[in-house]
Amino acid sequence: MENRESLLKIENLNVYFKTENGRIQAVKDVSFEIGKGELVALVGESGCGKSITSLSVMGLTPKNCQVEAKSISLGGRELTAMKPDELRKLRGKEMAMIFQEPLTSLNPLFTIGYQLTETIRIHNQISKKEARDRAVELLKKVEIPRPESILKEYPNALSGGMRQRVMIAIAMANNPTLLIADEPTTALDVTIQAQILRLMRQLMKEYSASILFITHDLGVVAEIADRVIVMYAGQIVEQADVFSLFHRPLHPYTQGLMNSTIKINQSDEVLDTINGVVPNLSSMPEGCRFHPRCPYAREDCRKTMPELSAVLGNRYVRCLHWEELGGDQNG
Repeated sequence: MENRESLLKIENLNVYFKTENGRIQAVKDVSFEIGKGELVALVGESGCGKSITSLSVMGLTPKNCQVEAKSISLGGRELTAMKPDELRKLRGKEMAMIFQEPLTSLNPLFTIGYQLTETIRIHNQISKKEARDRAVELLKKVEIPRPESILKEYPNALSGGMRQRVMIAIAMANNPTLLIADEPTTALDVTIQAQILRLMRQLMKEYSASILFITHDLGVVAEIADRVIVMYAGQIVEQADVFSLFHRPLHPYTQGLMNSTIKINQSDEVLDTINGVVPNLSSMPEGCRFHPRCPYAREDCRKTMPELSAVLGNRYVRCLHWEELGGDQNG
């Protein structure tokens, strides 16, 4: 991390699910930091542990989930030591979250105005009129036309892009220092997606917020991220600044993600794919978790679990043979 003061710091996060077949591990020894004013992308296929990592930070994991961590701190305050009531006061004020599908996050029975003003008033001792004025201002900031009219609408009357803008307004209502965005543009068409990404970057600078942006879309990552964390099967397998990662991905999984992404100058070529699927949580392979899908796997990869090692200055990679593989040269 390039000399930024740390805002969020996670040390040795482990997440388990209690099932009928016993306890299974979804996240294993995940550690990373996000600096103040930094946008970090958390990347990987579905089932890699991205979303449950973010929910662990927010304290929003399901009842059958058990979170263990050496530390999860926000601005120097230890979240793991907080009581549920203390954590609730922090959510929505110091940290907020935007989910993939706003229609399931917004209550269909209440107007946009009610949901936005209630978010403001829960954390601030202000009048209804002051909260309404603040709500109008927030809708203007997220570039929603006719904000006074939109406050009277119900969520199902708005388009997907408009609903996502409302969710961003709700998330930013109390100037949080940390914003977690879980695949916030996946359900949107590319034009609206670009507008939302630009808006998030703009608001991030205006509010001096940090963002943890969860996605599987490397095109989005290239456009907005400062730093990238790649997860596979519940572990971090690579971490680097965005330029270094795209110029030279070191882990075979990251290389596979890059090679399976459409490039403008190669639109007529057949895309590469990563063979196989993410392993089942209840039957992780021995050794490197990626070896069953890795085209470069060797005998030691099948037996030895690689550590996440610091390499090339400020990069990290979990691979026994990253130096020999060299990494693809992606411009």
